[in-house]
Amino acid sequence: MKVSQVSPDESGIVSWPGTLGARSSVVTIGVFDGMHRGHQALLRRVVELAAKGQNRPMALVFDPSPKLVHSYADSHDMVEPPSDLIRHDPDQIMPMEERLRLMAQLGLEQVVVVRYTLAFAAKSYRFFLKQLTERLAMRTLVLGRDARMGAGRSGDIGAIGALADTGLFNLEVVDDQGPGDCMLPDADSLERHQVRAWSSTHLRQLIQDGDVDAALDILGRPHLVQGTVVHGEQRGRRLGFPTANLASDSQGMMPADGVYAGWLVDLGLPTDPMATPEGREGRLAQGSPWRMPAAISIGTKETFLAPGEHMPQVLEANAVRPDWVDLYGHRVRVEFLSRLRGQHRYAGEEPLKRQLALDADRTLELTKAAERAFSVN
Repeated sequence: MKVSQVSPDESGIVSWPGTLGARSSVVTIGVFDGMHRGHQALLRRVVELAAKGQNRPMALVFDPSPKLVHSYADSHDMVEPPSDLIRHDPDQIMPMEERLRLMAQLGLEQVVVVRYTLAFAAKSYRFFLKQLTERLAMRTLVLGRDARMGAGRSGDIGAIGALADTGLFNLEVVDDQGPGDCMLPDADSLERHQVRAWSSTHLRQLIQDGDVDAALDILGRPHLVQGTVVHGEQRGRRLGFPTANLASDSQGMMPADGVYAGWLVDLGLPTDPMATPEGREGRLAQGSPWRMPAAISIGTKETFLAPGEHMPQVLEANAVRPDWVDLYGHRVRVEFLSRLRGQHRYAGEEPLKRQLALDADRTLELTKAAERAFSVN
């Protein structure tokens, strides 16, 4: 799969590479944060339609997310968000590199990552879609039923359909593939609002609540966080449960404080000769020796805090295996299968050790059962 990155100029105009229009395309557009089962259905339809017409399956991915750009601008006198905030978007479910990896697996041939800016957002949906037909040779546009685009988000499915009826392109609308809608609480009131069950909005709420079990159902795979292993206090090793502590700049939305069962995958040092897309796939595969069951703790180590003391949130994963493995400096991936319990303050090291042993045993039970289920599917 080829990946191109484009940035609009100050007036919001994108200079599309000429190679993108060398072959007729079936195109979809979005952020695809989380790459949940609704996204997957949409992208599979793109690939199916492209194969029928011998066209190129293509996705345009907005980065940063329109939500981040507009929410920041609304509260900062219409200024673009700073680069540091873009790199560490607190609402981002999944890093871009993982979205691209999954798109390649689904059969996309071309992805264009479009830098989303206020000037770009100010262009009409008619202008944008005409650009896609002229510069990307878009013959068919595939969207979900609730898609909106263009200045003021005025380009809904009805408006886009009317434009398609002029013969400019074909429009394929993919209906919601999930179980329907659900109700979520508003962040700043007692009101509730309706969203699709298979949506990034619902998925984001589940992860923030620590409900990784329900998130797995929407994703079709475990939620993940990845980052670099750094030195901690080595307290876990002294207790007999050594952990890999992730650096604070890890990528992927952090679930709520608690203890989880899942996996720790060693992706190796950045300089490792196996640090290639092919090597990465081998490490991620079921049964890989780099893939280890792990009891994962997210929290502030309450048992060891003095009264009034505060610590930043930490993610640490205890690989449940008979020997300790040195992962300092390695890139790792932490996958969340199921929530085991909340965080508690224990009355000393011995009660904590007994609980950690129970967590490890339960982790092995759950991961073994999940691996059997994955192998059947």
